[in-house]
Amino acid sequence: MKKTTQILLLLIITLFSQSCVKDLPELNSDPNNSTQADPDLLFKFAVKRGMGSYLTASHLEYNGLHQWMMYFANRGGVEPGNEYPIPTGGDGFWNETYIDAMNNAEVIIREADAHPEWVNKKAAATIWKTFMMHRVTDLWGAAPYSEAFKGNPALEFTPAYDSQEKIYLQMLNDLEQAATAFDWAMPFYDASSDLIFGGDMEAWIRFANSLRFRLAMRLVEVQPQTTQTELNALSQALMISDESQTAAFQFNSVFNKPVLEAAMIRYQEGEQYINPSKFLTDLLKTTNDPRIGYFLNKTSLSDAFPFIDEYRGVPNLVAYNSEIWQNYNLDAQLGDPLGSWGDVSRIGNWYLNNDRPLPLISFSEMCFLKAEAALKGMWPGDPMDYLKQGINAHMIYMNAYATEPLISESDIQNYINTINEVDLKQIITQKYLLFAYENVFESFAEFRRTGYPVLSDYEGNPINTQIFPKRLRYPYSEFTYNRNNYLNIIEQQGADSQLTPIWWAKE
Repeated sequence: MKKTTQILLLLIITLFSQSCVKDLPELNSDPNNSTQADPDLLFKFAVKRGMGSYLTASHLEYNGLHQWMMYFANRGGVEPGNEYPIPTGGDGFWNETYIDAMNNAEVIIREADAHPEWVNKKAAATIWKTFMMHRVTDLWGAAPYSEAFKGNPALEFTPAYDSQEKIYLQMLNDLEQAATAFDWAMPFYDASSDLIFGGDMEAWIRFANSLRFRLAMRLVEVQPQTTQTELNALSQALMISDESQTAAFQFNSVFNKPVLEAAMIRYQEGEQYINPSKFLTDLLKTTNDPRIGYFLNKTSLSDAFPFIDEYRGVPNLVAYNSEIWQNYNLDAQLGDPLGSWGDVSRIGNWYLNNDRPLPLISFSEMCFLKAEAALKGMWPGDPMDYLKQGINAHMIYMNAYATEPLISESDIQNYINTINEVDLKQIITQKYLLFAYENVFESFAEFRRTGYPVLSDYEGNPINTQIFPKRLRYPYSEFTYNRNNYLNIIEQQGADSQLTPIWWAKE
């Protein structure tokens, strides 16, 4: 009996030991560092980081591109000979876009080869990666792309640059492939992980095809045949065809809309030194645009002093020591020794609404894209109809997120009826207004592509386009860590200067 008990005890110890050895890898696993990619978490992070951050938005966009494009102006004026200072946020935007947004999207794309059920997730990740790359190449020109996202085991820390032409052709192909890859029998992202469309696959198809239309039109002057081929292929495709299908990102109280963060939350920058420009204000006033009350708040002094304009902008490109500034900050002359610039307008409250989604590609933009394509004989339909439809859609959209008073139907029609002819200048000027404060990337691109709107100085003279920036300079990290490829591309593309035009830009 004693011997039997010893044998049973030995068997129990042996089995327990084997179980411990078997479970040892699980005990040594770090639950916070998964060895398998979670596509939903990666995608959510990629989209959020693709929408930027306060620091990059304020430095690159609001202190840089928005002033170049005369949406905003600095009340401190400019330094003669340095009218277009290099924005400091470009390096941060490059890093956020490559490391956080595109790289995480690429992990999904790469891992999907081993997970056939990820086909829809791969397609959406490809579309988002393409959207982000389109912003990068439009800002810098040539950029690392085909070698930029190689993961294990072939890590590539010094990727070669692709020409902008090669990047564009690849983006168009990727969008075509992604839009046709969706499979309704396969799963998609959870609604909470899809920060653009809440898990709507058809919306991603519309987004892909609409983005493809935008990119095709970007090439209309340098490769018109490519443009026509792409538009022909899109003739029966699903695209954004009404405002409810607009691609947009919803900010929240934790991740605020950048213009709200800059103008109202962080140091009240908009109140202190950045305000809507004279160029934008005059454009709205001279055309009797009924949207002016959405773009601009009335000057605070105009209520008490009728001789002060209700809407007045800060002039761009005026030297800091110019006598022109004596005509501004009239508070001091009216008894306020400090002055609060009550004679210039602030950004309209409509744009500070954090509950309104930020459009990435809107129905209005699609109307204007089709108007230009039809004007060039590349798309069926009347360009005037598309133009008026786009203006009408934008005003209705503004009304939908506004408080009283709204733009009346008669005011909308009266404004539209003043447009008697359609040309490229009219179309791009309307896009300039559509992109105001919220999509300066597209506005900057369209100006370089078309030369419209014709930006003008304080005296109303067209700006000197010879010194207007054509691109951003590459980040310093590229010069130091990717030096050989950096030197190779500037030899091909031209000097790493703001004045070197990119491939598709108007000379």
